[in-house]
Amino acid sequence: MTPDDLLTEFDFGSGGRLALYTNRVVLHGGDAMESVPLAQLASVRVAFERDSRKLNWAIGLSLAALVLAAMSGPLQAWMQTLSGEVRKGGAELLAPVLLASFGAIQHLARLFVPIALALFAGAAALLFFFWLGQTTLTLSFAAVERAFPVRGRNPLLVQFAEAVAEQLAAPRGGAGT
Repeated sequence: MTPDDLLTEFDFGSGGRLALYTNRVVLHGGDAMESVPLAQLASVRVAFERDSRKLNWAIGLSLAALVLAAMSGPLQAWMQTLSGEVRKGGAELLAPVLLASFGAIQHLARLFVPIALALFAGAAALLFFFWLGQTTLTLSFAAVERAFPVRGRNPLLVQFAEAVAEQLAAPRGGAGT
């Protein structure tokens, strides 16, 4: 086996690719390439992770959507009732101002349902990305780490990490190897 033998590779799908050779790991990017000798690599780690902040935001957006949707109908009805009372009362100077204010609030309350639907759609998207999670390969050097995240649970990245770990653990020969 020569140092130029490709052992395995992982394609990120976005133009990036990691390649493992017998003596190095090579990152091929869209317009860059980086080669790291395995002798400088301290450890390799792969983990599936979910971002709990996405879940928290999804819950918050869902609650806001429920509050807006629940307030829409009663607020519209209340403003309509108050407008009717002002019309019956006959206060000439204050009536136009109150009617305009109540009408504006009533129209704003009508927007609560579409806003609530948009918030709920955002919450559903955040829940989807939380559920999807990401698999992250981390290469640790003496003082630095490089992380390579991929959306979703990715067994191919796990296999790549296992191959790198095997190469790190493989006994190295003397000057002839």
